[in-house]
Amino acid sequence: MSMWTYDVFLSFRGEDTRFGFTGHLYSALIQRGIKAFMDDEGLEKGEQISPAIFNAIEESRMAIIVFSKTYASSTWCLEELVKILNCKRTKELVVYPLFYNVDPSEVRHQRECYGQQLAMHDKQKVQNWSLALHEAANLAGWHFKEGKEYEYEFIRRIVEMVDMSKRNLIPIDKYLVGLESRVPKIIFRLQLSAPTVIMVGICGVSGIGKTTLAQALYDSICQQFEGSCFLSDVGGNSAKYGLAHLQEKILSEIAGENIKVVNENKGISILIRKLQGKRVLLILDNVDEPEQLEYLAGECNWFGLGSRIIIISRYKDVLAVHGVENIYDVPKLENHEAKQLLSSMVFKGPITDYCNSFLERAIHCSHGLPLLLKDIGSALSEKMKVIGSDLSETSLDELEITLDRYEGVCDGEVQSILRVSYDSLSECDRSIFLDIACFFVGEPLSYVEEILSACGFYPEYSISKLSERSLLSIAPGGRLIMHDHMIDMARKIVQQESPLHPGYRSRLWFPQDVLQVLNENEGTDTIEVMMLADIPQGNDVLKLSDRAFKNMKSLRILILKDDIYHGVPQHLPNSLRVLLWSGYPSGCLPPDFFKLPSECLILDKFKNMAYLIKMDFTDCEFLSEVPDISEIPHLRILYLDNCINLVKVHDSVGFLGNLEELTATGCTSLKTIPLAFKLVSLRELSFGECSRLVRFPEILCEIENLKYLNLCQTAIEELPYSIGNLRGLESLNLMVCTRLDKLPSSIFSLPRLKEIQADSCRRFDISIECEDHGQLTITVSPNNVYLYLSSCNLTTEHLVTCLSGFANVIHLDISYNNLTALPACIKECIHLKTLLLNNCKQLKDILEIPPKLQDIDALNCTSLTSQSSSVLLSQVSIFFFDFSCLNFLVLTNVIFFCCYKIFV
Repeated sequence: MSMWTYDVFLSFRGEDTRFGFTGHLYSALIQRGIKAFMDDEGLEKGEQISPAIFNAIEESRMAIIVFSKTYASSTWCLEELVKILNCKRTKELVVYPLFYNVDPSEVRHQRECYGQQLAMHDKQKVQNWSLALHEAANLAGWHFKEGKEYEYEFIRRIVEMVDMSKRNLIPIDKYLVGLESRVPKIIFRLQLSAPTVIMVGICGVSGIGKTTLAQALYDSICQQFEGSCFLSDVGGNSAKYGLAHLQEKILSEIAGENIKVVNENKGISILIRKLQGKRVLLILDNVDEPEQLEYLAGECNWFGLGSRIIIISRYKDVLAVHGVENIYDVPKLENHEAKQLLSSMVFKGPITDYCNSFLERAIHCSHGLPLLLKDIGSALSEKMKVIGSDLSETSLDELEITLDRYEGVCDGEVQSILRVSYDSLSECDRSIFLDIACFFVGEPLSYVEEILSACGFYPEYSISKLSERSLLSIAPGGRLIMHDHMIDMARKIVQQESPLHPGYRSRLWFPQDVLQVLNENEGTDTIEVMMLADIPQGNDVLKLSDRAFKNMKSLRILILKDDIYHGVPQHLPNSLRVLLWSGYPSGCLPPDFFKLPSECLILDKFKNMAYLIKMDFTDCEFLSEVPDISEIPHLRILYLDNCINLVKVHDSVGFLGNLEELTATGCTSLKTIPLAFKLVSLRELSFGECSRLVRFPEILCEIENLKYLNLCQTAIEELPYSIGNLRGLESLNLMVCTRLDKLPSSIFSLPRLKEIQADSCRRFDISIECEDHGQLTITVSPNNVYLYLSSCNLTTEHLVTCLSGFANVIHLDISYNNLTALPACIKECIHLKTLLLNNCKQLKDILEIPPKLQDIDALNCTSLTSQSSSVLLSQVSIFFFDFSCLNFLVLTNVIFFCCYKIFV
């Protein structure tokens, strides 16, 4: 299965390009078989942005942002942009900006039309949008200028790049041998020039390399078709998701349409209607039942003339039942091919006669199967790392001992051969391998590492080890993948722990086994991990006994995904490290790891949860109080975002020495937080949009790892002097803190501070308060900082005070303020490059400007006089006020808009 629903998400301004450039780009992508998302209907004025659009962004592999003339006039476009950049950081979304008849610098610095459009929006949101535009415009992308090239040629280049990127994402093994002789043989069977529809089967034993061969074939010929789809693991995914879901995937990949298939029978008619006129390439991998072919590729006449259907299966009878006679049997590797594969993995230098003899023995142990050759090669490669590259007789003897374990396995016992690699792992690596094989194949690496870390493992090292041993691999996009043989072997190992009694197995994933254990209270201290998902039909409600988990004293991971539970569990074991329970059936929660959106939560005291490390209450609308959690000393993460009825956070939270992340953004009822913080490990803190929060805690210890502090849109009246203990702070967000009127002098001593965002702090007079309220000597901050002070009611006197502390400012936004003059001391700001004075309507005089100033914007400075122009023009070598003729030595951009009192 593809890990993405869409290949490309198109973000664009509908009024500019929907029926022109973006529409043409979308059509070209679809015709190439690239699944693109384009908001066809658009958003009506005043309508809330659809969650489906945000979901589409999250489910896309790539995003193309079409920056056109009025892109920034749309709040929806800007919200999309912020979401796209968030996904770039969190979901590895690939992002490309496309500047359509817009200069990238306009977007980067919000000049001209982009600056004017942003000025029309809600000031509370503009800052985030401005930063997003700047970030996106700095990415590598495309720039189209009308008249410079044909639009269709420009679109063709984009489609080629996207298509190449898409094809490169089919994971093919880095150790490839034998493809050059096998791929042409299948292509010969396909008769690509014939106008008829042809079905070809690829058959062979497990581990022979059928899927790898098909992936290489797909990569080499897919461009010759109007649409293409490589449908991975049909057998496994049809059991997990159903055939209707696979029909949807084919339609999505080939037809480029997001069609909901109600059932398999209706899906057939939709497939025929959508594909009958297209020349397509469809590869169905790992087909194990005739029924799968019946619903996915029933007849040749489902597809357009010239289409090719390739079916991969271990079973010839499955192909025969479907009438597929054109079958390629994948042969075992030839001796020289196997030797090439092994020598590339094990020996880096020249091959001696003795090495040749050793390789022959290793090839015999592998029975010519690439999967087993890789497994043996990985084991030998690990041994080579230990003994070094110098092949003495002693070192070769050690390699022979490693090979002895494989030679004792009978021919054809693939599982037994793979078991040798498993047995050679450490106990910790075995546990991680079994956890991944039974529960986490296809999941993002970061997600799996987080869960395994919570269990006390070191997954980064172990997963790297498993990858080196070819027991798993990491797909493009960061998801874990594993060969079917490996999964089967792992699950058989677990099932053999107790073939007849699932309650005595270490891991439970099969729904009937989990239901039996929970319904019959058969849980034991053997169970370590339990997951219940995809409940079989007929199990509408699961009645839980209050003792259902009491005896599971070794349970560390519990994942229950379906909302069918009834009854309140009174016991959750102390061993529990990870709990993911959708639709938890109680109001009293003893959680470890929560994902319970919009549930009603009342928290009792937390007891016997000493090793809890993460609590996520995001979007829990009725959470009113976080109680004493001092008995959870190992807690590292506490998420309270958007808990709109949360009023109080207990003082104990401020003294959790291991707490790294504390976020409570959007808690609009929050009034009380800890009086003091002694959070030495803290690296993320946010109380943004907590509109009733009036006090910020004292900081009792130095905190080195906190880089960003978000206090925007709070009612905080002052910051404590002890904020100077945030020694690692780089960015401070105080936007729309309308009651904040001063900063402590310690703010200037923060050694890494680079940015202060204080837009719309209406009472902010930049008066500086020292700790003892005595005589103050301002320490000049040594940092090059960005200051955002628009709409702060600043006067010229306030600005003088500010610049005395931040003389090294490099970006200064003082738009929408009450300045009458730009003070002379600004010339001391020798690092200042950008100065924004927009809508300073009382500003008359610019007395001096800094020597390195590059950009100055003064939109709607209606009182600015012509005398000020002489100050600017003193920096230029040619004295013309026709801006198209200005030749500045240093100053590169001057924008005056509606400055009525300037005369030249």
